[in-house]
Amino acid sequence: MLKINDFDFFMILLYFSIWISFYFALCFWKPSRSCEWHCRTVTVLHAVTVTLIAIYVVFILGPSPFTHAGGRNTPAQVMAVSICLAYFLFDLGWCLYFKTEGPVMLAHHFLSIIGLSWCLFAGYYGTELVATIGGAEITNPLLQLRWFLRESGHYKSLLGDIVDWTFIMSFGFVRILLGSVLLYSYYQQNTDFWGRLGGTCIYSIGWIFFIGILNYAVKKYSRRFKNWKHKPAQTTLVSSSQLSQAATSKGSDKCAGTTSHLKPANGKNSFCQEERNILSVREIKSGSSGLFARNVSHAEDFLNHSL
Repeated sequence: MLKINDFDFFMILLYFSIWISFYFALCFWKPSRSCEWHCRTVTVLHAVTVTLIAIYVVFILGPSPFTHAGGRNTPAQVMAVSICLAYFLFDLGWCLYFKTEGPVMLAHHFLSIIGLSWCLFAGYYGTELVATIGGAEITNPLLQLRWFLRESGHYKSLLGDIVDWTFIMSFGFVRILLGSVLLYSYYQQNTDFWGRLGGTCIYSIGWIFFIGILNYAVKKYSRRFKNWKHKPAQTTLVSSSQLSQAATSKGSDKCAGTTSHLKPANGKNSFCQEERNILSVREIKSGSSGLFARNVSHAEDFLNHSL
């Protein structure tokens, strides 16, 4: 009753207990970190674990999903699928409890759980499903690293850009390019309707994710290019302002120095005050940074020769 074909309830419960125990251990060990931080740490561990298992199962143990898809599950495939199913049950429960994910991610989790469970209940599809798991999880550590960098304040750096571009290119290569080849070869083999439906659904969700990733990348780096393009003009304006302050300061120092013969009876240096007013008017009337700099230079020369 607790085991139907390859679906072993006790085995899945054991793997589920391992994932949730690891999560609570992290929460107890580092209470200063957020719950999401610990959940994403578990996600990284799962991604690395199932990716290594998938590589071993697909490329060493076999059979190949490109030529022998749709066959009966092997013990290694059952183990990989069970580990992954237990993790998705944990992660879906966490997402529903904390309400952190949108409909696309929730749909991805639901479809993954249904597909993994169906593979174990039916006793088939392990060959292609393990390959799909490996391709889906191999880019996940980069996605989580990006989040960790942003949370720790190191995302806006060269390392953040490297992680971004590595993730985008690896996602496009594995999920889109290799995924397209795998889906095409799957349709060319003697596979049934349910296997093709499941593969098409997972492949379509990969495209939805990839379009969202590209849209984000275009907006982010277009904005950065615009800021970089306008940076020289801002630098010129700052330099002109500094020159104006230097000229005004120099004139003020001279007015306070050896120009007592220019002072009227009331004790105020009206000449220097007038020149400062002329300088201010010229600064305001200047239409461009270049003209502004020349006006400041002429005013400074005038003060030097007059005082």
